Amino acid sequence: MKPNSDHFVELANKRVPKALKALDLVGNLSNKSNYSYSESQAKAIQKALRAKVQEVCKKFEASNETFQPFKID
Repeated sequence: MKPNSDHFVELANKRVPKALKALDLVGNLSNKSNYSYSESQAKAIQKALRAKVQEVCKKFEASNETFQPFKID
């Protein structure tokens, strides 16, 4: 059985490039010579992408926080 850090690296090396490729494919939709879209449609895509990236980043930030018991000085 692999240590958790090795498993993390293995999965990250598979998943992150797939996510980046998917983002490239979404970015291809911005090509006005191939697609027509409204400003509101573009903004909806941008909003969804920003929200998901923020959500994922917060998960990593939260996992790195150490538990601090409540204490009043």
